[in-house]
Amino acid sequence: MQKSVFKYLIIVVSFALATISCTKDVDFNQANDILLTPVFESDLVYINVPANKFLVEGHEVLNLKDSVNIDFFQDEFIVDYLVKAEFMLETTNTINRAFTVQVDMFDAFNQLQHTFSFSSGASPNNGEVVTQHIEVFEGNSLVALKNTTKLVFTLTIQPGEPINESTPGRIILKSKGTFYLNIDSLL
Repeated sequence: MQKSVFKYLIIVVSFALATISCTKDVDFNQANDILLTPVFESDLVYINVPANKFLVEGHEVLNLKDSVNIDFFQDEFIVDYLVKAEFMLETTNTINRAFTVQVDMFDAFNQLQHTFSFSSGASPNNGEVVTQHIEVFEGNSLVALKNTTKLVFTLTIQPGEPINESTPGRIILKSKGTFYLNIDSLL
């Protein structure tokens, strides 16, 4: 019997010590200090153009355009909490001509908000020439981005050897956006 009482006494004392020694004040107001910083990515455009697409009725054209409408920035939540964005663009050129890639950003009234461009080198042996460009949006450029409803991508071929129906190669443009949010506690 003494053994069983001693056993129960040890259990009670251990439980009492564990509950007393493992507690500390909890500040429930810390929930108001929560800061969430999610980052997400989205593909923007993919263009894959063979060299002969720069011919129209046998004549070389200098520009090819593609556009994408975006309503992402019309969301009040995004406008309020977006603090930075990056557009990553990559070209893969296997045409023996250099290119300039221009990105124009327009608002709902077709007013230009922001523009940027970069060059993609020629490929003399039709091997892959990869060029990358990152455009960062902060401050005024971020405001312009938040006003954007349409992106226009223009590929401009630079002077060089004339293109014909059998000119080998293609230019590929891939782009994605990375968006950084900073969300204060919503409590």
